[in-house]
Amino acid sequence: MSSSWWDRVTTERMRRRRLLQMAGVGGAAITAATLIGCGGSDAGSSGSSTSSSTSTDATGPLAAKQELKVRFYDDPGGFDPATIFRIEVENIGFNVFSGLTSYEPENAKIIADLAESWETPDPLTYNFKLRKGVKFHKGFGDFTSADVVYSYKRIMDPATASSYKAEFNNVDTVTAPDDFSVVIKLKTPDVNFLHQVANYHQGQIVNQKSVEKFGADYKFNPIGTGPFVFDSFTPAQRIMLTGFKEYYKGAPTLEKIDFRIIKDDNTAAIALQNGEVDVAMRIGVNEPLERVMKDGRFTMNKRAGYAPVLTIFNMENQYLKDQRVRYAYAHAIDHATVQKTIAPLTGGLMFNLLPDWMDVYTGDIAKYPYDEKKAKDLLSAAGYSSGITLKNPTQAVTEQVQLQEAYLNKVGIKSDYQVMDTPTYNGVRLRGEYDIGGRLLPAVNPDTVLFSYLHKDNLPPKGLNGARYTDPEISSMLEKARAEPNFEKRKALYAAIQKKALTDLPYQPTAGSAVFWPAYKYVTGIKINPLAQVGFYDVKMLQH
Repeated sequence: MSSSWWDRVTTERMRRRRLLQMAGVGGAAITAATLIGCGGSDAGSSGSSTSSSTSTDATGPLAAKQELKVRFYDDPGGFDPATIFRIEVENIGFNVFSGLTSYEPENAKIIADLAESWETPDPLTYNFKLRKGVKFHKGFGDFTSADVVYSYKRIMDPATASSYKAEFNNVDTVTAPDDFSVVIKLKTPDVNFLHQVANYHQGQIVNQKSVEKFGADYKFNPIGTGPFVFDSFTPAQRIMLTGFKEYYKGAPTLEKIDFRIIKDDNTAAIALQNGEVDVAMRIGVNEPLERVMKDGRFTMNKRAGYAPVLTIFNMENQYLKDQRVRYAYAHAIDHATVQKTIAPLTGGLMFNLLPDWMDVYTGDIAKYPYDEKKAKDLLSAAGYSSGITLKNPTQAVTEQVQLQEAYLNKVGIKSDYQVMDTPTYNGVRLRGEYDIGGRLLPAVNPDTVLFSYLHKDNLPPKGLNGARYTDPEISSMLEKARAEPNFEKRKALYAAIQKKALTDLPYQPTAGSAVFWPAYKYVTGIKINPLAQVGFYDVKMLQH
């Protein structure tokens, strides 16, 4: 490692420490990434339209050994579709499981998967024709309609305690007229329903025999029909997948994928540059990211602007139930400066619950620019001129957290940070046990975001509405929007939902999210979709 590189790292850390101290923060700088949202520390982007760059599809002689080593950035909490959580874990699920539908590799358009076709004879009925000859992994037999019925009823069963149960609240019945047909009846029309049965969360199909065999251990023994078989998991070390030779589209080129758990981004960058891994699943910290960007051996696969990072206000909190306090918090932090200071390469802002590349996005919403005086006045008007303290669970009191806290302290808001490990943190978030929380939820379907965050049926632990926002008007508009077949009318309803939600402010969008997957140029076919997922079926390794 060159001294010049270390000098740059040291200089940058000293610069950040000075900025933090000038903002009124003491203590040593902490270099771990801030873990917010579904995907951990995915860094911000400009928040303009989503953009991506992918590894070259260049052809050439393939490497004799198709064994890919990928940096994986945290300890997984399990791979059961009923409870699967966080972007890095969902990347495993996306390659192990299949849904009735799925998403094409780059732009996430709906495509056929286990259902080779479907028809809608009326607005409440979906008839799916299933593929024949599809196999489950590890000898668990042939896929049939019974597996679809079991999988979806399992999600809907309260005993399963699925985080995604509310996603199927509009499902009336799931039946199988024969081994290769499934009929789903809805309670009300839903023009976005094909997203609900896609290869993502609740849409993924499991095998009943395997679920019953492994019981509580199923989450680390997932059995699917996807292109890769879950081979093994060694805690704090690695996850191994092997290519499924009986995959219905044909065996993948990659024979093995060795996901090596390397939590620290700087360590991951060093591992990449030393050839210990071929691909780094997400490097989000600027110092190591800049170093890798300057190394001509790598392709900087990226997806920018795919989802907003949110601050969640628990509206049952004695302070946050007052809209003036939520407004004060929103005006208190200079997010533009935070992003430029902490994440100059990847930082940016987003102001809406939906990214602006979604076709129902609107810019006609309330925004909350940095205004220290206004924040103080609002807090005082609410009766809290002497200040308040809010419980905030986190995985690390990072530089970003420290800088945000400095801004909050200036207006009289203090945080009671509760530092915990990843599994504990995930449980706390899923149960909504916080005053202030954070989340990022990538989605292609606007309902995935808006229903999850805003509908009254999605209160934790049954759903992701951590703000506990139960406005009946919003819930009614959400139901009307998904049932509206006319796009312009549907877009107007979604616009009204966005405008009201950002005025009521149960959630504050603060930053855009971007993800970088740097890889050696001999790794081809990496395409990051708007869910920040990579389908490894098309990935190959060239001779090198």
